[in-house]
Order: sequence, then C-alpha cells, then structure tokens
Amino acid sequence: MKKSPSPATPPASLGKWRSLAVLSLTANLLLLAWALRLNSQAGAAPAASAPPATNQAPARELKPYAALGSFMAENNRISDLGWSKEQFAAFQDGFRSSYEGRGLPMDDAAKRLREDVSQKVQTMLAAERPDPMQDYFRNLREKENVKATPSGLHYRITEEGSDTSPTTSSTVVISYVARLPDGQSLPKLAQTRVRVQVKNLLPGLAEGVQLLKVGGKALVYLPPTLSFTEKNWPAELPKGAPVVFFLELHDVVKAP
Repeated sequence: MKKSPSPATPPASLGKWRSLAVLSLTANLLLLAWALRLNSQAGAAPAASAPPATNQAPARELKPYAALGSFMAENNRISDLGWSKEQFAAFQDGFRSSYEGRGLPMDDAAKRLREDVSQKVQTMLAAERPDPMQDYFRNLREKENVKATPSGLHYRITEEGSDTSPTTSSTVVISYVARLPDGQSLPKLAQTRVRVQVKNLLPGLAEGVQLLKVGGKALVYLPPTLSFTEKNWPAELPKGAPVVFFLELHDVVKAP
C-alpha cells in the first residue's frame, strides 16, 4: 500500500477558540474596571482642585478618551444588547456616579443583569468566532485539490481503479489506515484486506468506497457526522475531530 500524502493541518481546536473568547471578554471587563477606577479617583478629588473651565483640555486631546469609550462599548457589545434609551441612560448614570466617587452597590438585581449581559456577549462572540472545522475543510478544497460531496465527505482519489464500483449492498475487500488531520497515525483504526459489507462501514467510508473502482485508492476526510457515534467514539480519537482514511479497494465480492 502506498503511503498516503500528508493531510492538511487543521486550525486550532474548538476549545482553544472558546478559551480565546472568554479571555477577550475578561480583558474587556478588566479594561472597563480600570477606566472606572481612574474615573472614581478623579471624581474623589476636592472640587476646589479642579482646573478652571477656561483651562479645559482642547477637544483634540479628548478624542482618544472618546475613542476608548467607543472601543469598550463595541467590544462589550453594548449597542447589541437591545437596551431601551431609558436603560442606557441608567447605565450612563452608573458611569457618572462612579466618576463622581459615589459608586452604586451591586444588589441581586444588578448581579443578575451582569450575568445576563455576560451570557449574551459570550453568545454573540461564539456566533462570530471562526469555525475551525469549516476552515479545515475549506483549506482542503482550496489548497489540497480535495473534492466534497453533498453529505460533507471530502475525498481525493490518488489512484484510479478499473472494472466496477461497489454499491451499498456490496461486500468488498478493503484496506485502510487512519490518521488525524495533523498526520498522527491511529493504528487501532487500521485494517488490512478486511472483507466487509459496505453498509456496515462508517458512513463516510461507505460513501468513499463507492467512489472507487477495484484497485483504486483514495484519501477520504470524514467530518464527525460521518464517522463514529457518541457511543462508539474511539478513545484515541479526540472528540469531535475529523479523521482521515487512506482507503484501498481490492475487490468487490461477486454474489454466489
């Protein structure tokens, strides 16, 4: 059996994306808290020490502060929370009270609102987050000359066969080896010249073998929906990961 070409390396795992989103949200909240703390310190200063109105900073020097406020609002999705004008005005009052050194206590209602806002922001971040699975298969199509079927199976025929192709009801003799997308072998998922009914194969393998003729070989890239079920997911295969099979069709067993 020929050694299979190295599959493309997938993007970061879903868990990594989730961690990045949470870190991003945390960073924004810390920045917000930092700004509020500075405002509170500024507001605590005696009124007599405030500079005269005639010495106020020029508008151009205040633009960065406005830009920072806009950045914080956008990164915390303030405009996407669906607040009414009255709710937003109350939110602004809270900023002002902290700036003036009279911060409001976080009662139970405020804590529930905080949790609700946090959940909504994380949901919006998740919806905008790139899908590493989609990126992986798109990269295969665009850079690895891999084709896709309507089911989501991706494949590349590496050697054309001859004679006939099997059907779902066929019994075939096949060999296959499995790998993770990064090239790591999965020896427990390998078989050599095994005789099996096509309908008893993994959905992706069953579809892939029907694309071959006797003597044909292919790389077939199975998304999780076409590989193992939750109940029989192999321990050596990371949950939710695509799996790559190098598949060879030796024979289609003729019915007696």
